[in-house]
Amino acid sequence: MTENKYEIVSGYIKSPSNKIIITDERFCLQKPETFVLKEKFFSLSSDDFSIKDVNGVKYFKCLGKAFSIQEKKVLYDLNNEPILNIREKVISLRGKMNIYEGKTENKVLLTIKPKSPIFNRQILVNFYNKATGKDEIFEIKCDLFDFGCDIYYGKKKNGAPLICSIHSKIDAKSIITSSDHYYVTVAANVDIAAMIALAIVYDENENDNKASFLDSALDLVKLF
Repeated sequence: MTENKYEIVSGYIKSPSNKIIITDERFCLQKPETFVLKEKFFSLSSDDFSIKDVNGVKYFKCLGKAFSIQEKKVLYDLNNEPILNIREKVISLRGKMNIYEGKTENKVLLTIKPKSPIFNRQILVNFYNKATGKDEIFEIKCDLFDFGCDIYYGKKKNGAPLICSIHSKIDAKSIITSSDHYYVTVAANVDIAAMIALAIVYDENENDNKASFLDSALDLVKLF
């Protein structure tokens, strides 16, 4: 993806009429920004991410432990302070999934639920907006070919603004290493920590879909 493509995506992104604060106001930037999520190569957990913008400036890190009894990923700021955590197994995304504040389950920040238990290309996210003092929603629309998704502040059919776009990078290196890279473009005045968390959930969901597809393919092969 080139710099021009970032500009094209940013052109479709629209800043909401009010701030969207889910974690902390310091994570609402004054201009649109594009972040890169890189899955660490040969990581033992395979779910550790470093989060930088396209210029290489570091914003967050996410550490996760895969295959544990209670799978958990924690997003930290640059001072190693926990911002939020994702602890449910991705399979629960078929029903619903929570993102919590800090490192505990004491406070739910976002609740993610597919519109359909079978076809999960459209997802609703419930959250409390500290800026408006109201319970609000995001609508996530995923690409049918698994190249990415768009996040709307409200429902798209009602004219909701597109506030975040998540798209995967496909190149020779990512194919050889099976390591996914994502570009996350976020509008101004939108909580970037919350958007990064949703991008991580999207990645987990796509990995789960790929694993399910491979399992189904193997089952078909066994029939012959």
